[in-house]
Amino acid sequence: MTWSDEATEIVSELLGALPAPVRDVVKEGAESRAESLAGDGGEEEVSMETAVRAFIEATPGDLRNRLKHTLTYHGIDPEEYAEAFSS
Repeated sequence: MTWSDEATEIVSELLGALPAPVRDVVKEGAESRAESLAGDGGEEEVSMETAVRAFIEATPGDLRNRLKHTLTYHGIDPEEYAEAFSS
């Protein structure tokens, strides 16, 4: 599965906001989940929106509030991903 440039870029940016000890685990989980979501949706490429959703779902619950601030900083409204934050 291919990734859009925007999806790859946002995952890199979001990873940088997480503590180093959890980055690899979150990255692997997010990549796997994003590709699964894209495939289930019939997409041939992981979009930025799918990547963000998967990243949120792969982030441990205690770090998700920090993620909301990072998304806002990058011009992404965390409210659009309320379902992912509550998963």
